[in-house]
Amino acid sequence: MTSDYEHGEEATRHERAVSALTERTGAPVAEVRALFAAEVARLTRGATVRSYLVTRATSNVLATLRGIRRQPIPASTWTIPGSSPAKI
Repeated sequence: MTSDYEHGEEATRHERAVSALTERTGAPVAEVRALFAAEVARLTRGATVRSYLVTRATSNVLATLRGIRRQPIPASTWTIPGSSPAKI
């Protein structure tokens, strides 16, 4: 059984991870917190060793956020400084 201290310590680690992800990616804290909570819940199911749970969840959420942020920019919006937008 886990103590309140362990729960508080785990919550602190989660908040630190969310804060670091928010700073690193520039994503809204609510989005990062939701993704992180979902990832921790997913990883927790069936986990027998929890030592690296926060590290793994952080890595997975970072990869997810990078994928979301790397959506291709439509060519119709590309511009060259001093010119008008491309016409395709």
